[in-house]
Amino acid sequence: MERKRYSYQKRKKAETKLGKKSDLRLQSLMVVTVLVVIVVFFKLFDIQILKNQYYSALASDQHQIYEDLVPHRGTVYIEDRFSKTINPLVVNKKMYLIYAVPKQIEDPLEAARDLSSILEVPESELYERLSKEDDAYEPLKKEVPEDRRNEIVEKNIKGIHSQPQEVRYYTENEFASHILGFVGFDGEEKKGRYGIEGFYEDQLSGERGFLAAEKDALGRFVVGGEKLYSEAQDGDSMVLTIDRVMQYKVEKILKEAVEEFGAEKGSIILMNPQNGEMIALANYPSFNPNEYSKVEDVDVFTNSAIYDLYEPGSAFKPIIMASAINLGLVSPHTVFDDSGSLKVDKFTIHNSDFAANGKITMTQVLEKSSNIGMAYVGEMLGEERIHQYLERFGFLDFTGIDLDSEATTDVPPPRKWSTVDYATISFGQGIAITPMRLVNATAALANGGNMVKPHLVKKLIHADGSEEVIDTSFQRQAVSSSTADTVTAMLVSVVENGLGAPAKVPGYKIAGKTGTAQVAAKGKKGYDPDQKITSFIGYGPVEDPQFVMLVKFNNPGGDVWGANTAAPVFKRVAEEFFTYYQIPPTESVSK
Repeated sequence: MERKRYSYQKRKKAETKLGKKSDLRLQSLMVVTVLVVIVVFFKLFDIQILKNQYYSALASDQHQIYEDLVPHRGTVYIEDRFSKTINPLVVNKKMYLIYAVPKQIEDPLEAARDLSSILEVPESELYERLSKEDDAYEPLKKEVPEDRRNEIVEKNIKGIHSQPQEVRYYTENEFASHILGFVGFDGEEKKGRYGIEGFYEDQLSGERGFLAAEKDALGRFVVGGEKLYSEAQDGDSMVLTIDRVMQYKVEKILKEAVEEFGAEKGSIILMNPQNGEMIALANYPSFNPNEYSKVEDVDVFTNSAIYDLYEPGSAFKPIIMASAINLGLVSPHTVFDDSGSLKVDKFTIHNSDFAANGKITMTQVLEKSSNIGMAYVGEMLGEERIHQYLERFGFLDFTGIDLDSEATTDVPPPRKWSTVDYATISFGQGIAITPMRLVNATAALANGGNMVKPHLVKKLIHADGSEEVIDTSFQRQAVSSSTADTVTAMLVSVVENGLGAPAKVPGYKIAGKTGTAQVAAKGKKGYDPDQKITSFIGYGPVEDPQFVMLVKFNNPGGDVWGANTAAPVFKRVAEEFFTYYQIPPTESVSK
């Protein structure tokens, strides 16, 4: 805002200065003439300075001035973990704007014929533009590759000119597309859309310069006249927190899994729970930012990790259990008699397998993923305290991740809850959250109860070369460190002895929980019997957690659950992580 305010003040000073000079030179003229000149002057100022004033320089062939007015968009880098070198992931590719000065064109028809095949623009359309005899500037085609521009130059057509343009280029095509977003048209102007391109638009784009100058009656710069201009300020570059190798592995594994299970789509989020740095984030299907205009379904641009609201099912149970333990309402050894069903108001709640588990501890409630056991915990908490801990774990607010754009949640105040609401929320139904919020809340269990702010940018590199490191942002203490340790031990038991067994990585202690959730029916009450969401949320190694990971699939085919879809994929990614990061096993591996 300071930079923009300063730029505005400079423009006003320029306007005042030029206005005074005009008054001095025209003081001998009649008052009417002075007024006319002032009106024309301000009209030109509005059109040619405030509204893309650099086109005046362009039309007058003042290329250097034009280039000085247009900032360079910042580069996006990704770091190599071991060499510590940074490699460009998003750069600016040099292309050309081809434009005409129609009044200089000697034969519009012949020029249109020569240019049509090179520019891939219909001859009739070009002829119409080139025939505007009094026009001093007419754009013909943007983003023309250098080889085609050279073809045009070789034809030496009088009145046809070119101007360098910077076009955003994504060096690895679909790689990290939902992290990056793209630069696309917003009306007539290009801006960052989605991802970090959208979130960091102001920092990446820099600031255009401005030009105020004396012009003749045709709008051309007066030779030797006064010119006041400010050069553009280039945008900031940035280095991502993303691990290049893990991002590649995650994308590959996710694509294979979505296709194997016949799912509509899938997501994997991998975050460092200690500092909130994103290690990898992938959704499939994905897209190529270099060819975003070819995408038929714009929903593909949406980052499911931060935008899709879904009912998480049993993957949400550790959050409610942690809330009750933190308040001293239950312990891992508290015993509950699970009869397999529970009557709440006019509703009857069942376990997912409709079985009764008998007398079980709270640890076994998580191991067996008992809905009835969790409803018992929810009843002890009550709606006010559940709502309080939803807030403490960040489910009622944005995570603050630096991506465009994060969806809002819609959780009503406790006074509007019915009795069945706190029961269903306790086992992850009846509440809609984003995957990123679940990852961020679970990270608090992995790092001693602390809520950290997730982020994708490690540091900014300003145009002057100075650097700004993005520090870890601790938001609050969700639960005590002892509660976090207790729930972690319970989740280890889920993987060692319960439904989370397919996620177990030999030699490492993993804490985690499966999730199989129903999907609300569109346009009517209740759930769609033909749809489900399967997931697994976990972290490890528990002695010193290096990652928290969510694997999620939308509507995988067949009779599938979180345990036989998401959990095995979690295991594959975790194994890749431990190998790549060279984390030694903490337990002996039986052969």
